[in-house]
Amino acid sequence: MRKLREILQHFLRRLRQTPLLLGWLLLGPLVALLTEGWLALAFGLVNVLLLGVYAVLLHWMTPDPPGPLPVKRPRLELAMALALFIMFLITQMLAFDVWTAQPWHGWVHSLSVFTYQTAYSAPGLPNWARQDVYLALSSTLKQLLPTLLLFWGLGYRRTAMGLRHPHWRLTTVLVSSTAAFGLLTGVLLRAPLGQALGLYAIGILVNALPEELFFRGLLLPRLEKALGNPLNALVVSALLFNALHIPIEIYNGASPLAALLGVFSIGYPSGLLWGYLYLRTRSILPGTFWHAANGNLGFLMMSV
Repeated sequence: MRKLREILQHFLRRLRQTPLLLGWLLLGPLVALLTEGWLALAFGLVNVLLLGVYAVLLHWMTPDPPGPLPVKRPRLELAMALALFIMFLITQMLAFDVWTAQPWHGWVHSLSVFTYQTAYSAPGLPNWARQDVYLALSSTLKQLLPTLLLFWGLGYRRTAMGLRHPHWRLTTVLVSSTAAFGLLTGVLLRAPLGQALGLYAIGILVNALPEELFFRGLLLPRLEKALGNPLNALVVSALLFNALHIPIEIYNGASPLAALLGVFSIGYPSGLLWGYLYLRTRSILPGTFWHAANGNLGFLMMSV
């Protein structure tokens, strides 16, 4: 109990030192109410509570977090990371027909057709895996490879990218908690176990590794250097993570205004969780495995 009390006191101090995070935690549920209604507000409040529970667990299981990984040229590298983010956002807008300017829309469409044909014509691939393999190929080409190329161009290798200690004990607890939630909600029972595990493995390349490598491995450490406060950097990186999903929200029927406001919603604050996990481990691997579990094995939090 004493250790738990010390952890809670630590979080209260950090919240007072980080008004950006405190403001988002207070205003985020109201944004969820405006954009998605009362049920989203209720779930948002539950998720803020779950966010605190997860944060205490992560702090508890990582008593001696390593220091930041080296960043050679913080300002230049942050500018390049933000430029890459803008490229990703434009690509998403083109891919989901939010912006149809030519010839760029045609190029992105051609890439989508290529990856689709590759996945659906691959011999021996089970039908249940083809759609996710298509998404994995698409994410690899559009996001993972550009991020890797930027890292390599800047002179960084595996460890400096956050591809280091996987913290297996912590990772197992996090993935197992998501799978347990999946059992309770029936997500994990939608398909045979072997198929669910196969989709989980493919999901590592669908969104988990590409997003963790960019947002937590590349962007977050450079924001941390620029802002001087890791929790401020965490908030900004999580907001940008939400912003990358604006085109998907519009494609799924949300108005542009609702999609933009949704960036500031705390309805499903997974970006905060995965970012805090990175700050406690300085590795993207635990977040990658946990990220892939979300949706494939279960859910981290409550969702409308």
